[in-house]
Amino acid sequence: MSFRFRLLSVLIIVILVIGSFHVGEHNNNTMQEQEQQSYYQTENVYLWYSDELYTDYFTSAAVAFNEKNPDIRVIPQLVGGDEYLEQINEASISGEGFPDLYLTSNDALEKANLAGLAANAQDAQNVLNAEHFPKAALDAITYKNEYVGYPLFFETSILVYNKTYLNDWLIKVKEEGRKEEEQLTKEEIEAEGGVVDVETDPSENTESYGPGYDYATVTLEDLIPKTIDGIKTFADDYDAPDGVEGVFKWDVSDVFYNYFFAGNYMIVGGETGDDENNIDVYNENTIKCMNIYQNLNQFFSIDADSSSYDSMIENFIDGKFVFTIATSDVIEKLDNALKESTRQNAEDLSLFEQKSDSLKISYEKGDLKEDEYNSKLEALRAEITPVYSFGYARIPDLTDELESRSLSVTDALVINGYSEHKSAAEKFAAFVTTEYSDHLYSKTGKLACSYDANYEDERLILFQEEYAESIPLPKLVEESNFWVQLEITFTKIWIGEDTDALLRKLSEQITTQISGEE
Repeated sequence: MSFRFRLLSVLIIVILVIGSFHVGEHNNNTMQEQEQQSYYQTENVYLWYSDELYTDYFTSAAVAFNEKNPDIRVIPQLVGGDEYLEQINEASISGEGFPDLYLTSNDALEKANLAGLAANAQDAQNVLNAEHFPKAALDAITYKNEYVGYPLFFETSILVYNKTYLNDWLIKVKEEGRKEEEQLTKEEIEAEGGVVDVETDPSENTESYGPGYDYATVTLEDLIPKTIDGIKTFADDYDAPDGVEGVFKWDVSDVFYNYFFAGNYMIVGGETGDDENNIDVYNENTIKCMNIYQNLNQFFSIDADSSSYDSMIENFIDGKFVFTIATSDVIEKLDNALKESTRQNAEDLSLFEQKSDSLKISYEKGDLKEDEYNSKLEALRAEITPVYSFGYARIPDLTDELESRSLSVTDALVINGYSEHKSAAEKFAAFVTTEYSDHLYSKTGKLACSYDANYEDERLILFQEEYAESIPLPKLVEESNFWVQLEITFTKIWIGEDTDALLRKLSEQITTQISGEE
């Protein structure tokens, strides 16, 4: 064998070895890449919602979730238009572009479940329990003894009051009480034939006077009525300042703000609102409650035809009444009103000083008589924008015997029964309704159902407490027009029609709807 041939053979062997090495390395790298891609295989989960208010929240939640779960990508989609649930149903049936989970209110859950759009929650993350949610939230997502959603946010109502008026009244109550106690003490001493010591400090007399008040220790909290009867008593005693048109006004045209009157005794589908065999709207306590409601029209004279929530809140902000019923949106409205009135008040005071100085000069020159000067000065003071502070309290009971109960609506994330990504969708639903819920209020103004939100603002906590004991909107499809009928019933009762006859008629209508009989 020649040297050239042997050299060529060696070169061929070397080339083959090097080639084999590179092929092996390439195959190894390819396998690693495939394994890595397989490990981080992205599972797309589509989320539908119908209000752009939630876009920022769901977008940021999807990003935060993906950072912890890189194998799942949640894609929020805003779906506009009417018939939201019907759109979900049509897309799911067609199999094109349908959501894996979606946001809806709890009263739509029966309809969704019957259409196959609400799968029973498996709760692999173990969050659907009393540790994370109040009973009202869990009741709201329960259908036929199964959880069919993850509660995200709620709405309910509470009592709101003008804190400035109550503080002013507290001062007057204490002063009047002190004078009354002083007079009683004087009369008692004279009755004994003694001499009144004018140096005696009347505040040392801590004997209670009036309806359980010890005027030396009475607080603002004592003046907040705990019952509707208490509000009526307050109205009888209250010496309203100028500009106050009434003590207690609320939107009597909307059943959501009225329902607490009968909510504890008017049973529609039971606690979870899905039991067609548990209907009782015509009973002794409901009749009593609605009679109390009717009597308030004579006491507070609210026109149902001109009543609206927005107008009531505007009038309340302007100081036209002391108490009202409001939902959670009132917090931001009152905060904004306080900021604006504080700003305007500072401007008004500055202008008042300028104009009052000018008046004083005219008075000192003799251009104005004293009565005219005082009158003009008082008119200037009236132009100063008042600054009101506001307080919040639980919905009052009706009487010491009849309890109230607020109505609530809960919006929940529901897993679509048609989805092939139920497990991943549930994982996100659990995350966004618990762990990420502390971002909900700042981004949407909506209050989270979950205790995980850990609110520090006492007003938000108060709403949560009211919600925890509220009654959720019922889910029964057969009662889809129940709220229309109920609102009509409330309105007729308010204007003086027969309570007993109206509630009996309402009960018969519901029974007919449930039974399907004509």
